[in-house]
Parts: sequence; C-alpha cells; structure tokens
Amino acid sequence: MRLLYFNDLSLDIKRTIISFIDRPTDLKNLCLACKELRDITTPILYRSIHLFVGGPQDLRLSAFLGAGNPGIPHVREIFLRLEKMIIQDKHRHYHSEDSSEEEEVEESASIPARQAQFTVRLLLDFLPRDILDVFSWQNWEPLSVDNFLLLCNKQRSLRVLEIGPMDRPLAPVLEKYPDIFHKMTELSSIDVYPDTVDRLKASQKLLQAKPDIDHLCISTGFEYSNEDPDDLHDSMFKFSVLEKLEIRNCAGAEVLFAQLSKPHLRPSKLRSLRWMDDDKSEPHSLEAFEGLLESLSGLETLHIYINRMRSLPKVGPIMLHKKTLTSLSIHSQQTRDAIHTYSEEDFDKICTECSQLRQLSIMFPKTTVEHAVPSNEFLAFSSHTRKLHNLRTLNIRRWPSTRESFIGSFTRIIPTLRLYEHQLQRMTQHIFELSDIDAKENGYGLGNRSQLSVVCWGGNGKTRHDSNDKFKLKQIPFVRGWKLDPFGEKSMLAVQTIWRMVQFVEPESDILNHSLYDMHDIHQGFGL
Repeated sequence: MRLLYFNDLSLDIKRTIISFIDRPTDLKNLCLACKELRDITTPILYRSIHLFVGGPQDLRLSAFLGAGNPGIPHVREIFLRLEKMIIQDKHRHYHSEDSSEEEEVEESASIPARQAQFTVRLLLDFLPRDILDVFSWQNWEPLSVDNFLLLCNKQRSLRVLEIGPMDRPLAPVLEKYPDIFHKMTELSSIDVYPDTVDRLKASQKLLQAKPDIDHLCISTGFEYSNEDPDDLHDSMFKFSVLEKLEIRNCAGAEVLFAQLSKPHLRPSKLRSLRWMDDDKSEPHSLEAFEGLLESLSGLETLHIYINRMRSLPKVGPIMLHKKTLTSLSIHSQQTRDAIHTYSEEDFDKICTECSQLRQLSIMFPKTTVEHAVPSNEFLAFSSHTRKLHNLRTLNIRRWPSTRESFIGSFTRIIPTLRLYEHQLQRMTQHIFELSDIDAKENGYGLGNRSQLSVVCWGGNGKTRHDSNDKFKLKQIPFVRGWKLDPFGEKSMLAVQTIWRMVQFVEPESDILNHSLYDMHDIHQGFGL
C-alpha cells in the first residue's frame, strides 16, 4: 500500500488542517513554503490584524497596503492600539517652572495621537469597501469623528461597532447623516461608552437604528440622562433579543438589573453575561444582579468583577446555570486587603455541579511559596478543581505570599522575582501532575493526561506601559511543555510564557484576557 503524503491530500482537507494553526509565525512560514500553501494560508493569516499606530512602525504601513499584497482582500478584523512614545529633547527642561515649556511638553506628547489619526485615515482609505467585520480602536485616546464617519460609510458590512471617546461632539454630526447606521445591514454587536451627554445621545441614535442586535456592551452609566430609567431601558433597545451583555462600571446597574428581571424585558436568549462594578454608592446592586441570574436560564459565560462589595455573589443563583456554564470568572473585594473567597463547601459545589466548565478564574485561599507544601485550604481548592473533567484553563487570581514579605527591596527585585517564578513553576507542575494522575485513574481527559493546558497566576495580563509605574506583577501563565532526561525519557514540564502567547497554545483561554477590567486599572490592587 502506497504511503499517503500531505501533498497527496485534496485541497479541502489541506484547508481544514491549516485552519487549526493559530500561531502567526507558523502561518507565515507556510506562506513561504510553496504557491499552493500560500494561497491556502494567506486568508487565515490576514483575517485578523493587530497594529500599533502612532509610532515608527507606521512607515511600514504603505508596504502592507500596497497593491502587491495578496492578503489585503482577506482582512476581516482590525484591532488598533496607540503606541506610547516618549519624545525627548535634550535642550528642553521638563521640570522647569516655566509654563510655556510645560505646554511644549504636552504638545509633544500629543504628536503620536495626531499621527495615529492620520495613519487610521490612510488605512481606511486604502482598504477595499465592505470587507471588515470588526474595527476596534482599543484606546482611551479619542478617535477622529471624520475617521468614524469614513468607517461607517465605507465598511457597511461591519458586524461590531464601537462608540467611544471622540475628538469632537458626535451627536450633532449624526444629525446631518440620519441614515448612516441604517445602511450597516450586518451589524450585530454594539459597544457603547455613554459617559458624556454627547456620547449618550449618539449611542441612543445607534440603538434606535439597530434595535435587533444580539450583543450589547455598556460602559459607565445613565446618570447623564433626564429620562426615567423604565422608559430609557424599554425604548432604547430590545433586550429580549440579546445573546451577549456586558455592563462595565454602569452607574445605573442596580436599576438596569431590576428592569431586565421583568418578564417583558427579560433577555431570554442571553448566553454571555459580564459585569464589572466599582461603585460603592449602589450597595444593593449585587442583590439585583443575583435576582437577574435567577430570572435567566442557559448562561454559558459568566464573568463578575466587583469592587467595594461586602460579599461574593451567592452560589445558588449561579447553580441555576450549572448545566450550560463553560466559562466562569468571579472576583469580589471590599478593600485592597479584604478580598473575598468562597468557602470550601461552596467551591466544592461549583466544581461538582458545573461539570461543563472549560475555563475558571477565581480567588483561591491564601498560601505561600516559602514552604514546600501549600496551605491545607489551598490544597483543598486544588483538589476540587480535579472534578472539572473538561477544564482547559485555570486562573488562580490570588498571588501566593506577599510582595512586601517575599520580594523585598527594589534593588534586589529581579533575582528575587526569578526565585518567585521558580516557586510558582513548582506549584504549577504539582497541579498539572495531580490532574494527570486523577485523569488516568478515573478514565477521562485525553487518555494519558487531563485536558488542563493552562494554569495562570494573577488577575490580568494586560499592563500599562508606563516607565514611572511601580513594579507590579499582573499575570504569570504556565502551559504544558516537555522535557527530556539524559536517558531520552520524555515527561511533562510546566513552562512559563506570556499571556499574549497563551491563545496560540490553548484557544479556550480568553478568560485571561479581561480587557474590560482595564477601565480604572483596578487590577493594580493585586500585588505579590
């Protein structure tokens, strides 16, 4: 029987095989292999583009947008970030009391933002019409209103649209183009940031034009509106058709949750619910949220991040979705030092009944890396997670030990940090090994090991690029690797990586990428 090689496979089978490759460097190498593989791989490689704009890399954009680039027609998603540059001038005194010099420094700091707007304009001008599904300006810097209008007019096939900070009022401009949103026939997801009167009005125009979308993300609140909350929530949008809902620091969250619990407004199709709150002025918002959970059914994703609250959400309302939950993230704290943790009984109930969980991010009990064996409470939580036979990604949000007691002075921070990372690797190795032993004994997982692929420590992998920021650990993820002993025997090894690379090892790890929690940098409360 003749051996079958990759080149002998049909084109459809080759496409299917290559579609499972996630790492961009591997896709790039496939494009360079031969013409056939280039034609198959190019649409996958160029489908999602991540660019830093406003810096020296903008000079390369002309080559990317050139007519000779075969990948441009295949671009479907574009994610843009402003590159932070420090523009220094040795002839300028930054700490001078002369106010004119301070104005010059501020003007120089705005140069990257102005350059970024020009780059975005160039990008939108050269892209073919109606090819984008997603265009995301992932910054708190304002987006040019002219660029926003050009985006809406030229990319009418967009499925996701954001209304965030703008360089000038947007609502008066939309009055001149009343049909601009009606022409976007494929729109199904909306992210709005109504923290000013202008953006609230612009968001309302968008929601009135597209009341049947299935994903709505709301950041900040309704405190600028003069309407009654009942009329606002009922008239702006048909919540009953929602499939995804994100509430981020919404000042009207308590009222919103109460309204959505009513039968005529209840989002019966909701599958994903994310709530972030940092407002101590609404002490009953947690009870209202629990009431909403009790009125819903069939949630698959539930992410809760609440500050200045006296307790965690009750386990009972969460258990109502035990048969469908696949991604669960819960964090609650009253102060920086008062971080809430579920009791062992409650956590055992979550792990026992939510058998479909594939991603879990939760606060473990206190422990330390200074001892060979973690605390008994930590070991108990770790043993309960082995009841989740489908678990791929585990995020332990609490850092073992404390930064003050372990790391010590700033002058010794780097060698001590390496020691700390080594201790975390040892603990992660132990978690992987015990999960593999349990999988073999009980006959689940992949035969010789469990499906657990990622164990991550800390709250959030995204960090602010600020040279003046104090040293902070945000997130340290470990993935499965392999090691060879001197006799050629291969065994599992927990390997440290960075959060940007985890997605290429385990696609079901998006619970680590909580960009919605970056609003007020509240993850800075997590320290060693």
